[in-house]
Amino acid sequence: MNTKNMLFGMMLMASASLGFTSCNNSPIVEDEYFEKSAAIPTITDFPELVSGEEAGILLMREEEKMAHDVYMVLGQTTDLVIFDNIASSETNHYNAIGYLISNYKLADPSTGVEGTFTNPDLAALYEKLVAAGKVSLTEALKTGALIEETDIADLEKLLATTTNSALLQVYGNLLRGSRNHLRAFVSTLGTYNVRYTPTVLSTEAFTQIVTTPIETGNGNGNMNGNGNKNSYGKGKGNSGKGNGNSNRGGNGQNGNGSGTETCING
Repeated sequence: MNTKNMLFGMMLMASASLGFTSCNNSPIVEDEYFEKSAAIPTITDFPELVSGEEAGILLMREEEKMAHDVYMVLGQTTDLVIFDNIASSETNHYNAIGYLISNYKLADPSTGVEGTFTNPDLAALYEKLVAAGKVSLTEALKTGALIEETDIADLEKLLATTTNSALLQVYGNLLRGSRNHLRAFVSTLGTYNVRYTPTVLSTEAFTQIVTTPIETGNGNGNMNGNGNKNSYGKGKGNSGKGNGNSNRGGNGQNGNGSGTETCING
């Protein structure tokens, strides 16, 4: 049994013990557990941006790209499937912010090149996080948890300073997904008997997140079944997500999903 399959089994047991359930109250399986709540929403009203809101959008665009890029590196380094799955989710986050950039006709700061950033602080942070995560398998998982803590803190700040309905909807979806990712990293660390200590969030806020069940969204997602995703060769299946198979394959191997889903896990 290879490392990814063995750890997948361990993660299933860990998530079951924490009481994580899907929309139909069945135990969360691999693809459901990491599916993004940040499906690009249907937004018809884009209120005019006020001071600070454009900067927040541009920051989150590159911050979500940074998370994705770090996870891609750590996935190759550790061979843990959790990094592949969450990197895929971060692509949805990145695209959701891109949706705002497009509709507000903002200049996109993203370079589109993995590991490169317009924001020099994020460029430096990327290098620091990759170096920290490469130290060991558990340090990689801790690095993932730290990234999600940072995302949560930044999104909470942005939500607290806006009344813009479009931003509230997108940031709210991203925040829910990031909380689920934090739960996933902390749970996986637990399978190695490693207790994660928060460094960005308060102990109270962190504990409240990791001791509550996975969040399954608010029913407003409008994405079709996700079986046709081919970036990582993962098809989707079960729990109303279409008829895809759940096998992992090599790059370019497509799933077959064709259904629709309104209860979207983060």
